[in-house]
Amino acid sequence: MKIINPLYDKAFKYLMENNKFARKVLSVIMDVEVEEVSLGQQETVFPDEKRSLTLFRLDFKAVIKEADGSRKTVLIELQKSKYATDIQRFRNYLGANYMTKQKKPLVAKENRAEYFTAYPIIAIYILGYNLDDLPYMAVTVNREVINSVNKEVVQVKSFFVEHLNHQSHIIQVRRLPERRRTRLENFLMLFNQAWCTDENYIIDLQEIPEGFADIAEYLQGPLMDETFRRNLEAEEEIDNIFDAQEAKYLKQLADSQKKEKLAKSREETQRKQKEEERRQKEEALKQK
Repeated sequence: MKIINPLYDKAFKYLMENNKFARKVLSVIMDVEVEEVSLGQQETVFPDEKRSLTLFRLDFKAVIKEADGSRKTVLIELQKSKYATDIQRFRNYLGANYMTKQKKPLVAKENRAEYFTAYPIIAIYILGYNLDDLPYMAVTVNREVINSVNKEVVQVKSFFVEHLNHQSHIIQVRRLPERRRTRLENFLMLFNQAWCTDENYIIDLQEIPEGFADIAEYLQGPLMDETFRRNLEAEEEIDNIFDAQEAKYLKQLADSQKKEKLAKSREETQRKQKEEERRQKEEALKQK
C-alpha cells in the first residue's frame, strides 16, 4: 500500500487538517485522551537564510482529559524538521509562541483590576534525523516539582508551575525499531523512511500499522491528485537542492576549521620558537 510521506510538509499538513485524525495523532504522541482540538495559526515555514532550510510548525488548541478525569485546555506547539537544525531556532519559535498567543480575559471582581491568563503550552518536536546524544525513538520531558530543602518530589498542581514551564515530546522517526510493541511505534510506521520509494515523498507500506489503517487509507488518497503530487515533487526538489547546499556548506566549514587549526598550529610553533630564542639569549647573557 502506497501513501504520501507524512514527513513532507504538504503531506503532514494534509493529515493534521483533518480534525478526527489530528485528535488521534496528538493523543498517541502525548499519551492522553484529546477530546477536542482546533488548528490555530496555519502552518508557518521559517526560512534559514544561511542554508535555505525551513522549519514547519502548526499550532493547536486542545482539550485533554487527564488520568484523574479532569479536563484542561492547552496550547500545542508542533514543530517538524527533516534536517538537523540549530536548536536556538526551536527556542526562538517557542518563545514567539509564548508572546503571541491569544490570552483569555478573566472578569474583574469587585474592585480588583481585570487580568489575563494564558493556557499551558505543550511542545512536540517531530525530527527526520537522529540526535546523537538522545538515542531513543521518543521521549517525554515532563515537569517535576522538587522540594529544594529535602530534595523530595512534591505532588502538587500549581497554576504558576503549569504556565511557566512546559512539557515536551521529542520524536525521532528514523529510530523506529524493527519490532513494534506500542501504539506509538505502530503509528510511526507511517513515517518509516526505510520504506520510501525512488520518489521519497511516497512510502510503500510493507504492512498496515495496527490501529491506523484509517490514517493509512487517508494518506493514500492524495496520490491520485496530480496537483498534490506536483507539490510534493516540488518539495522533494527543494530537499535535493538543500542536500547539495548542505554538503557544500559542510565542506566549506570543514575546510575553514582545518585552515583555522593549521593557522593556530603555526602560531603555536612560532611562539615556541620565539620563547626558545629568548631563553637562549638569556642563557648566553648569563655566561658572559
